Amino acid sequence: MEDQVYRLLYEVENEHWWFTARKEILLRYLDARLPLPPTARLLDVGCGTGAILESFSRRYQAFGTDTAPQAIAFCRERGLRRLHCGTLDTYPLSEPFDLITMLDMLEHVEDDDGLLRTGRRLLSEGGHILIAVPAFPSLWSRHDEILHHKRRYTRRSLRRLVEHAGFTVEHLTFLNCFLFPVAWMKRVAASATGTGEANDLEIPTRPLNTTLREVFRIERRILPHASLPIGLSLLCLARKGGRA
Repeated sequence: MEDQVYRLLYEVENEHWWFTARKEILLRYLDARLPLPPTARLLDVGCGTGAILESFSRRYQAFGTDTAPQAIAFCRERGLRRLHCGTLDTYPLSEPFDLITMLDMLEHVEDDDGLLRTGRRLLSEGGHILIAVPAFPSLWSRHDEILHHKRRYTRRSLRRLVEHAGFTVEHLTFLNCFLFPVAWMKRVAASATGTGEANDLEIPTRPLNTTLREVFRIERRILPHASLPIGLSLLCLARKGGRA
């Protein structure tokens, strides 16, 4: 991503409805489906500017890695120190991790299968991986191009990818279900008229930002116990197992 995108992410992550609600949803999801002790070792791959890594660090022995020096610099501004700048295959030898998170980053790499296999080698036996990716190739938009996405996923393609890399899928669900119709109509309209969409990283007006956050965060009570039928993203929890 361009340097200015990292600056923008750092500035909006603690206020923008999508980032704040998603963080709450993911933390609640892990509490319910994978309760880990404070001694658990977690590696956040593609940690970006560190907003969710900061929350992980309050709960676990959390580490972060990202290929962008700008992202790592913003993580340090948050006071984070367990950081590595580089690709995952250059991560220093260490004790195996209990959980690896890849949250909205698989879509950024050419070889997503290879990245998952590398992550698998860093996990302890029975360790888990939590993945979030954008859903539906038909929703491709200018936002994907700004963030340098390579692809969007379907439920079937994500399951196939994760299992092929040697994981056993324990839970697979869509995420951001209730706002899907609004997003779909916006993107269809933009495509039909040839007009650009609003920047998804801009913070809406305060009333709209609050409304969108409250609608999205409803899913914090649903996701751990259900598989939503549709959504803007996909969320997958998988365990190290199967073939290497």
